[in-house]
Order: sequence, then structure tokens, then C-alpha cells
Amino acid sequence: MSNESRDSIASYLSRVMNADGAPLPKNRVKVQIAGEEFTIVAAEPEEYIRRVASLVDAKITAILDSSRVPLSDATILAACNLADEQIKAQETAENLRAQIKAYSDEISRLRADLSEVRRESGRRQGQ
Repeated sequence: MSNESRDSIASYLSRVMNADGAPLPKNRVKVQIAGEEFTIVAAEPEEYIRRVASLVDAKITAILDSSRVPLSDATILAACNLADEQIKAQETAENLRAQIKAYSDEISRLRADLSEVRRESGRRQGQ
């Protein structure tokens, strides 16, 4: 892989990792991805950057080990796999949020019902 490609990938990874508006990058971490060394500059802690790089490396390596595709194709396939996992995780998180909201609404309704039963019970005992 050329130095220009490597630099543009590292630059891209830095932008992606800071897409949430994090402070300006302050950590420079050298990582190995698919046998190539990259320097990632990001605001996240070094351990986090290494975890991200390790995940990307594992995805690319798994594709390279299981098929006879060039590195560039393996990289694209790994990106597609990671995007797929992210979308599924977002959908799962949204479903869980909806479930939690439904449970919370049910708890609120049951509390209101309990309060009503207590008031009614108090009225009956007072008669």
C-alpha cells in the first residue's frame, strides 16, 4: 500500500472517530491493520483506538484468510460487514429503547391504578 493511501486512510479514520464533535485530536497511536502500520490521531484514549484498529484488522484478516481477494476488496468487504453490524446494533438499541419506554409507561399506568385502588379502599374504610 502506498504512503499516500496509508495517510489518507489514517486521516479518514481520524475524522470518523471524531465525527461526534469530540475535542481536537490529541492522541497519536501507531497500529497495525492488515500488516500495514498506521498512525491514528484521535481524541479517544489509546486503548480505545487500539480496540478499534484491532477490530478492523480482525475483519480484514478474516476475509483475506477465507477468500482469495485483493487487500482493497477485503477492506471494502470489511467496511460493509462493519456497517451492517452497526446498523443492526442501532436497530437493536432502538427496539430496546422502545421496550423500555413501553415498560416505563406500563409502570406509570400501574402506579396510577394502585393509587386509585388505595384511594377507593380508604373511602370504603372511612364509611
